[in-house]
Amino acid sequence: MEHENIYEKASQRVKAKKGFFYHLIAYAGVLGLLYTLMLFENQGNMLPVIIVALSWGIAIASHYFKAFGTEHLEFLGFNSDWEEEALEKEIDRLTRNRELKEQLQKERMLLEDYDRLELKEIRKETLNRDFD
Repeated sequence: MEHENIYEKASQRVKAKKGFFYHLIAYAGVLGLLYTLMLFENQGNMLPVIIVALSWGIAIASHYFKAFGTEHLEFLGFNSDWEEEALEKEIDRLTRNRELKEQLQKERMLLEDYDRLELKEIRKETLNRDFD
């Protein structure tokens, strides 16, 4: 069962990466065709090509991050393990907070026990004085 789940996830990731490459090929092909049309038919006005390239480029970048994440972008300063590191830091922080709360609870209980013992001692002293 576990093996089938891993295979299914791996298959989905490979399909997502394949879809990105098809998207990238379509992007390059359409921009090449649009560039050629604008060069010969629109007196070299490239503003439509730039607008399409930028707007579609944003979609390409989004598709890349969805398919690959940041695993190939270490050279740009992206850390591929940033999620794991952030998760570990958050777990450490929550664990530390829990431990501090438990320690505070124990100290409160000890303080309450100490106060009770102190009250008992005061009562004993008071009773002893009353009978003397």
